[in-house]
Amino acid sequence: MTRLLLAAALAATALAAAAQPKKIDPNGPPGPLPKAYTDTPPPGWLPVTRLDDTTPWADVRKVEDKVHVYFPNGDKPVRGVYVSVVFHSQDPREVARLWDFALVTIPWPMLYDVGLTDTRSPRGKATGLPVGNTAWLLHYLDKAAAETKHPELAAAPIVGWLMQSGEHHAPDLDKRAPGRVVAWADVFHGRIDPFTDFTSRVPYVLAWEFNPSDEKKRRADREAKLKDVAGKPTPAPALVCEASTYDFPHGVYSKWGFYQVYLDRCIKARVPKEVPEPGKTVKLKPADREAGWCADFNEIGEWVAIAPYKEAKGMVAPQWLPDEYAAWAYRAFHSHNPSLTLTAPVTEYLGPRAAPKEGRGVCGLGFGKVEGKAGEPVALEAGLRGQVDKAKPPPREWEFVKVEFRDGDKLLGTAEKAPWRLEGVKLEAGLHALIPVGVRADGTRVCGRPALYGVR
Repeated sequence: MTRLLLAAALAATALAAAAQPKKIDPNGPPGPLPKAYTDTPPPGWLPVTRLDDTTPWADVRKVEDKVHVYFPNGDKPVRGVYVSVVFHSQDPREVARLWDFALVTIPWPMLYDVGLTDTRSPRGKATGLPVGNTAWLLHYLDKAAAETKHPELAAAPIVGWLMQSGEHHAPDLDKRAPGRVVAWADVFHGRIDPFTDFTSRVPYVLAWEFNPSDEKKRRADREAKLKDVAGKPTPAPALVCEASTYDFPHGVYSKWGFYQVYLDRCIKARVPKEVPEPGKTVKLKPADREAGWCADFNEIGEWVAIAPYKEAKGMVAPQWLPDEYAAWAYRAFHSHNPSLTLTAPVTEYLGPRAAPKEGRGVCGLGFGKVEGKAGEPVALEAGLRGQVDKAKPPPREWEFVKVEFRDGDKLLGTAEKAPWRLEGVKLEAGLHALIPVGVRADGTRVCGRPALYGVR
């Protein structure tokens, strides 16, 4: 058994190493698009293929050789573009509808065409093309603008999630399309740090799963550094936010949800509500670092510290968030194995261990009813995570005297006794991070993970 475990660990390490692309010059100019791309465009991109609302996301995930573009409101102009990889995540059409963004879906192998040098990708051998860069993505948007009669695609703001090679995609795209990148998500730990010019202007979010070994090291590192920062100002050094999930064997689903909240709050902060005529440049609002909030990545507990940027003190590894709402979502997402969970109208992602019949192992923004109507009353419920042995008294952390229900930083109401339920909640249109907070008799609190709920 020990040999099998060792072999599995070595194989996983080899795959992780292969997935991480070679380092690039963070201050270098963007390279030209390989001539082969203009001579022989990579297959699967053109002519433009539109995605509708009826095709199940599970079916889209099976397509590995074709890019799709989705428009949430038909021929009506969109406010921006969401460039998303097609992978084992929830359906990105849901946030595209909430943001009124066009969605461009790129299957994982085809990331090679826009700059992914992952040696596991079969794309290079299949096409005979050299690895591309984001100049091809911009070329595609120009073509799509003409073919779909959506001229705004050629100049619209862009947010993106193209998996963990973000240091290849986001800074490169920012150099080629200055002023268009609103925010970006996902990268291997530490890989975006050298791109200081980019991260001083454009918000970036990343996350990874913690295993017991990681947690042990993180706690030791915190203890060693805490005395050096105690009582001292600790503002986040860049517009970068890193979070962690706990007890997930694979965290794409869980961290994908946090990415959407982060991107959502950056869109709210940077993209003007009134957009210019289609085809004209949208002037993004600058990312205001001092107007943001901070949270401590190195804190491992049930109630992670958050604070306004200017008031952040004593944080070992301060992370930047665009506003208080995002900071509350971070606190909820980054919580350490909380005992409390939202059970209605949606639930948090509970990983493969959740039975499919519970609706938690399927694709969707939230797990349950994924979209509500603005102003329509809904009931929020909370319960305990895991199984409870009723023959034994509940552990201390389950003894709540009340449960607060929150929409990010906004308190929606309180349930004073079990079953924890809040009736008649009316939510505005948009993406909501619904968070249950358990309060014990001694005043200590437990922050449950956020469950995402879309309202149109």
